[in-house]
Amino acid sequence: MEDWAEVDEPDSGPNRRCIVTGQVRPKGELLRFVVSPAGEVVPDLEHRLPGRGIWLSARRDVVNTAVTKRLFAKAARRAVTVPGELADRLEGLLCRRCLDAISLARRAGQAVCGFEKVKAESEGRPCGGAGGSPRRRRGREGQDARFGRTPSRG
Repeated sequence: MEDWAEVDEPDSGPNRRCIVTGQVRPKGELLRFVVSPAGEVVPDLEHRLPGRGIWLSARRDVVNTAVTKRLFAKAARRAVTVPGELADRLEGLLCRRCLDAISLARRAGQAVCGFEKVKAESEGRPCGGAGGSPRRRRGREGQDARFGRTPSRG
C-alpha cells in the first residue's frame, strides 16, 4: 500500500537518475552530458544536443567523482574521452549562463544595479535583510544618520 502513496504525488515533470549518487531528481535539478561523435563528453546545459543523456547532480564533487571513477564510459556503454578540466569548464559555462540571465533581466527592467538606482527603486518598500548582521551594523551608526534613520542596535 505504501507504493500507491508515491503515485498520488503531483507530477513535476520528467525525472532522471544521477549516475554517481543514484538519486532520481527532476531534469531541471540535474546536469546533462552527451557523448559527441568523436567520443568526447560534452556538457549540455540547454538539454538540446542529440544523443543519449548522461545525468549528474549539480555539484562539483559529483562531477569529479564521475570523472575519476570513469562513470561516463559506463553510462555511455562505450569508450569516451573526458576532458580533465571538465568541472572547471562546466563552472565557466554555468557562470556565463547566470550572467546572461541577469543581463536579460536588466534589459527587461526586472533587475537594477548601482546604489542610486537600487535606492530609488526600493523607496518606501521594505527590503528583506536590509539591516545586515549585528557585527556589520556596529560600524553603521554614522551611515544611519546620513540617511535619516535611527541607528539600529545589534
